[in-house]
Amino acid sequence: MRLALTLALGLSLAAAPAPRQDKPDGKKAPPSMADMMPKPGPEMAKLKGLMGTWNVDETMETSPMGPGGKGHGVGHVTAGPGGLSVLIDYRSIGGHMKGFKGHGVMAWDADAKMYKQSWTDNMAPTLMMSTGNWDGDKLIMNTEGTLMGKPFKGRDTFSDFTKDGFTLTSDMSMDGSPMAKAMTLVHRHPKPAEAKPDAAKPEEKKKN
Repeated sequence: MRLALTLALGLSLAAAPAPRQDKPDGKKAPPSMADMMPKPGPEMAKLKGLMGTWNVDETMETSPMGPGGKGHGVGHVTAGPGGLSVLIDYRSIGGHMKGFKGHGVMAWDADAKMYKQSWTDNMAPTLMMSTGNWDGDKLIMNTEGTLMGKPFKGRDTFSDFTKDGFTLTSDMSMDGSPMAKAMTLVHRHPKPAEAKPDAAKPEEKKKN
């Protein structure tokens, strides 16, 4: 891995244009690689509501994946390189799904005019790929693939955005079954610790 990264860095440096310097004739040199780096567009700005650290209330429905139940988890969503993606890390820390861990990357594909997301977790040895876009004030991501050897379809709906959080609802279909709700994750910002009340002052002794 280290050798591959070193070779890649060497090749990129070799291919990169030299730093900008004004030529003697007064003309500016060609732009550097840093000058040509793209900037995040409005599509990435629309994902701002996903960013942050979240306390999550989990509700799992009975589905082909197993019985339902409740739990809670923690999510961290941060900006990726250059702000051109968001990095999603999630773990369930109590209840029905305790021990679940997942990681995702979501970005806007300017050529395809859609969001794309990759997702991997410790529940299945696969890499799920999703695509989607906004439908009004809801972000809807659709997935098709194979899970546990059977055709799988999924739909994740991000909705109810407020300054305090949002809700993620997941629907799924296994082996051609009708699409049905599988999971609801209610995300809320952690509340600041309540200030401790001032220590009660000792009562003054009454004079005899």
